[in-house]
Amino acid sequence: MRDPSENNSVRINSPSSPQSPRVRVSGRNGPGLTRNFRYNNSNTNNNNVGNVRPRVRQRIDRTMMNRVRGDPELRRRVFPNNSNNGELRRHTIGVVRQLFGGNNEGPKSPPKAPKKVNVSKYEKMLKNLENKNKNTKNKNTKPNNENKNVVSWFNNSMAETKKSNIPKDKRVFLLTDMTNNGKIKQVWDRRFLNGLVESYETRYNRVREANDPFFTSPLTRKKFSKNDIKAYPPTNTTKRMIKQIMNSKVLEAEVNKIIKIKKSELNAGTMRHANRRASGNWARSEVMDPIKNLIRRGTITTKKQLQELNTIYQVCGREMFISGHKRDGAYYKAYGDGKFKPHHMKFMKDAPTVIAQLYDTFITKKPASGTVPLYKLPSSVTKYLSQFEKYVDRVVGGDVTIHARVVRVLRQVVRDGYVDYMRKQTMKEISTFKNAKLRNELSEYYNWHELVKNASS
Repeated sequence: MRDPSENNSVRINSPSSPQSPRVRVSGRNGPGLTRNFRYNNSNTNNNNVGNVRPRVRQRIDRTMMNRVRGDPELRRRVFPNNSNNGELRRHTIGVVRQLFGGNNEGPKSPPKAPKKVNVSKYEKMLKNLENKNKNTKNKNTKPNNENKNVVSWFNNSMAETKKSNIPKDKRVFLLTDMTNNGKIKQVWDRRFLNGLVESYETRYNRVREANDPFFTSPLTRKKFSKNDIKAYPPTNTTKRMIKQIMNSKVLEAEVNKIIKIKKSELNAGTMRHANRRASGNWARSEVMDPIKNLIRRGTITTKKQLQELNTIYQVCGREMFISGHKRDGAYYKAYGDGKFKPHHMKFMKDAPTVIAQLYDTFITKKPASGTVPLYKLPSSVTKYLSQFEKYVDRVVGGDVTIHARVVRVLRQVVRDGYVDYMRKQTMKEISTFKNAKLRNELSEYYNWHELVKNASS
């Protein structure tokens, strides 16, 4: 039975001793050398089995030589014929070759452990790639359809050219040159239009306002202002402006339907009529053109506003509507500026006859400058004046003159100036009314006049 202590020993077969003893080449805890097998490292793959690294092989050589030299008994058993050191070296090397292969190469180093993969890094890269692909799919990669509508591209010398010959930051178009359906047909080089504007201002020695339509388009011969020069392709702000222009054209067509010119003004003769222009045409242009200008500016955007403008014109008359009491006091401008409040519009619907008797110069036969503007009246005053509609709109009690007498008193309420000198005569006239309620209501006229004067100052 074999001694368990010899588990880590190997037998060295020499030509002179078939029964050679086992020689320990490593301790119990040394590298695993399997008896009668070549060196097998469990950390290597099959390709490395039987291969010993050079330094390992040299260490084993030295260990075997030292043990044989230091133990006489072992040397006698290994070399019974008392061989010299050269023979010992030859047989030792032969044993090593037998154990670890015939080549001079030892086992290769075990492969390095693979580098740890930064999973989060690659997950982030994959996520970014997915987002990029997603954005590419959602992105509008269609060609700019606006370019399909462009017929002509003009460079800085107004010569027709290609799109690529105009720098991107120099491409502009004119709002006034668009078609009726909002299509852009011509694109200009900004440098040319800037030079055109500068030449106009130099010729007339005057710098024009940005919204002054003084300049003329070389192609369409339409007037345009500096504000009408817009970058191409149009920005979102410009697109909203174009949409507003398209809506304004629809509203302009509604002006002719909603605004009804009075027959009295259609047949009235004026200076324009004397200059061989039909009275109906000038009356329409005088009233409708200002409204259309408000539409083009974007002040009027709904049919309801057009209807309210028509109410102002019908009740107050043409003179108040287009001229007003003083300079820049036209009622259409006041409405565009938001001066007409809801109580004013209610007043015109509830008491149109009273307002016409107080403000329509065609009826009063007096200048408009003598009255306080309607849009300056407080709500309490409009409510006070509205209660006299029933006395002014019809004959009361068979007395035809009561209509004119009530109107004379109410005109002093909205009179622009002092009425104190007429107070005694007015109160005497009020006392002659048989209707006590009407008499009491009119007797307060002076207090209401003071309220109107303070509100308008």
